[in-house]
Amino acid sequence: MLIEKISRPYGACGFEIVEKKGLGHPDTLCDGVSDAVSRSLCQYYMDHFGRIMHHNVDKVLLIGGRSSPRFGGGEVLRPLAVIIGGRATDDVGGAKVPVQDIAREAAEKFLRATLKNIGHDFIVEPRIGVGSAELRGLAGKALANDTSIGIGFAPLSHLEEDALRIEPLMRSVKGVGEDVKVMGIRRGGAVHFTLAAAIVSKYVKDREQYEDIKVAIEGEVLKQVAAGWDDAAVAVNAADRGEDIYLTVTGTSAEMGDDGETGRGNRFNGLITPGRPMTMEATAGKNPVSHVGKIYNVVADRAAREIAGLDGVEEAYVYLVSKIGAPLDEPQIKAARIYGDADEKKVESIVDYWLEQIPGLAEDFIKGKF
Repeated sequence: MLIEKISRPYGACGFEIVEKKGLGHPDTLCDGVSDAVSRSLCQYYMDHFGRIMHHNVDKVLLIGGRSSPRFGGGEVLRPLAVIIGGRATDDVGGAKVPVQDIAREAAEKFLRATLKNIGHDFIVEPRIGVGSAELRGLAGKALANDTSIGIGFAPLSHLEEDALRIEPLMRSVKGVGEDVKVMGIRRGGAVHFTLAAAIVSKYVKDREQYEDIKVAIEGEVLKQVAAGWDDAAVAVNAADRGEDIYLTVTGTSAEMGDDGETGRGNRFNGLITPGRPMTMEATAGKNPVSHVGKIYNVVADRAAREIAGLDGVEEAYVYLVSKIGAPLDEPQIKAARIYGDADEKKVESIVDYWLEQIPGLAEDFIKGKF
């Protein structure tokens, strides 16, 4: 295993940027649909065949609709559409698998559970194909079905932790929908958060109440985070101009033409962190048995957290690169970068331990633990 020391921690940098897309953001919705469909397929395969068959449903596209919100109500003029692409095994020894029906049901259930005000204002179009014979042959085996990268780091910085905390704080304010976004910038010890909150029209009687909701969001966020910084500022719905405000019928910008796609949003740890090493791999929707695009990001994240907890270690990064067709527990590169001092044998044993846990990760995924 390659182990290197780094000269300074990330928090010592003069500036920092972090982004968090909330539950109802179009990109996050696509990630959620991808994983909901994958979990449902996994459960069907297990129930009927005793093992998870090849599938990757990481190509979900959301096409924004059109709406006409107004204070106290409004309507959706054209529903948002969710197109589910990817590949899945639809025939096992002559037994047909209702892939499209499974996908449609899982997506509809997820959208209604996530978007409390969506009603029937969406369309789901499954267009799932069949994977290549070569990749289908790797499913169910402890072999990588792709050449891919997994990266994890720990601990989160102060700003990153705040971004995670702010999202549920925003959604807890009455009248705020599920589509929120956090953009945090740190300059030295000063931070500024630009927040976007889709406010649901039926809960707002007039412009004054709309502005009160914005003030409530700002106050709640500052109350929770300001004490930890030299200076903290918050801007809510900064694009509001005149009558053009962020008012929605369903609580998501997807109702008014904002599109989404799997893999364009948060990374596995729930954040977008341009100052950290990241992989552009979409973890959502990939099967949890053989697709390293999902598995190695889970392993790297868990290993980095544990390494960062060792005595003498202040920060840890873990890198894993697979080789298609090779055993999952034998990555072609297994590396760590560490700020601090650590027993290298302990570092390697932690990474190896999490690689050994790969067979059990699929069960955790089906249960929704990730």
